[in-house]
Amino acid sequence: MNFSELADVILKHNSFIVTSHIMPDGDALGSVLALTLALKKLGKNVVPIINDIVPAKFNFLPYADKLRPYTPQVDKAEVIICLDSGDVERLGFKNDLRSIGDLIVNLDHHKSNSLFGDINIIDDKSSATGELVYRLIKTLGVPIDLDMATCIYTSIITDTGSAKYSNTTPSCLKILSEMVEIGVRPDYISREVFEKKSYASILLLKEALDTLKLAEGGQVAYMELTRDMFKKAGAKEEDSDGFINFAREIDGVEVAVLFREQEDLKIKVGLRSKVWVDVSRIAEKFGGGGHARAAGCTLEGPLEKAKDVFLSALSEHIRKSKRD
Repeated sequence: MNFSELADVILKHNSFIVTSHIMPDGDALGSVLALTLALKKLGKNVVPIINDIVPAKFNFLPYADKLRPYTPQVDKAEVIICLDSGDVERLGFKNDLRSIGDLIVNLDHHKSNSLFGDINIIDDKSSATGELVYRLIKTLGVPIDLDMATCIYTSIITDTGSAKYSNTTPSCLKILSEMVEIGVRPDYISREVFEKKSYASILLLKEALDTLKLAEGGQVAYMELTRDMFKKAGAKEEDSDGFINFAREIDGVEVAVLFREQEDLKIKVGLRSKVWVDVSRIAEKFGGGGHARAAGCTLEGPLEKAKDVFLSALSEHIRKSKRD
């Protein structure tokens, strides 16, 4: 299905739930809010749902105060639009989506997407899901105002690292330019998204950097965060956002890994690469996914065992990538 056909479907319905993944980032939140605002301009009944805590640094986004978790027996719509989520589990709904929305739309830019929707529009060439939302809003014929522009701009700069990652394209730069013409202030959004750190975050970063190690002759850098470290620093999960980049930026490192111990002793693994290693492939081996240069997965604990298993698999993946 293309955007014109999806727009026709949207225009024929009146009630919508717009949602995205747990542990939401700027692309998830910006996409949900931009589309919510656009649908409201069309006179639709729209509920924006995120089944997790929204990081405080994104509270500046227009309409962010309306985001909330799903409420059983209350939230039901003709259409549920799922954004930026590679699979249905990441959305964090305890109920079957079929009991929430009559029609499931899946709009995403992850190549590992499981195609769980009735309607699936997946474009892994897009820099961010916000770019897809921009195209949908344009197709719907809704004029993009400053509030929507702020959300779209935030989604794209978050996933492109302020337009410095390899997924930065002429298309997304044109969209960013258009959003600035509408009135978005890049300096303001950059400060809100990238330049506000809590004291607890800095204390947690110190703990993480103390665990930094190199492997594979300096091609891999990895760090870890335990629950005890979070408690010691008085930090929240969101306070570790961006830590992996300190490992990635080391000269000679191709792959950076951040292991984060969860309360249920599962281990979240974040992956970033620079040039030639497709980290989505190694993430997929452990039930995760993502992009070639940014991916993630979840492992069973304890931490030391999870690290050994994953780093061994990563080493083999790197050697195989070299042979290929």
